[in-house]
Amino acid sequence: MAEEQSEPTSSKPAPTPPVVIKKYANRRLYNTSTSSYVTLDDLCQMVKGGQEFLVYDAKTGDDITRAVLTQIIVEEEQKGQNLLPISFLRQLIGLYGDNMQWLVPRYLEQAMAAFAQNQEAMRKNLQ
Repeated sequence: MAEEQSEPTSSKPAPTPPVVIKKYANRRLYNTSTSSYVTLDDLCQMVKGGQEFLVYDAKTGDDITRAVLTQIIVEEEQKGQNLLPISFLRQLIGLYGDNMQWLVPRYLEQAMAAFAQNQEAMRKNLQ
């Protein structure tokens, strides 16, 4: 029989649970922690502030976080915040249905994590 190993205690505070946002049929978004309606711009600011949230369809209970985050990206792109090059978007679309599709999310996560780690050095180099 395998022995149970206890996890070492950490001085890190427990992570804050994500805020739950409900999206209603009228397309309104409701922040359950503040009991108020929010906009996509509010959610964008939450992301920029590092606040985690999950978005659920109020009727079905389905997790629609990915779709809402994608909608935020589309709105930012429409505002002229062109972060995603057309060639990248074409490549990304081309990967849907590809047999290597399963590798893309993890690869992109690792690439963005590396970018975030080196962001300050990149800023200095660009100045």
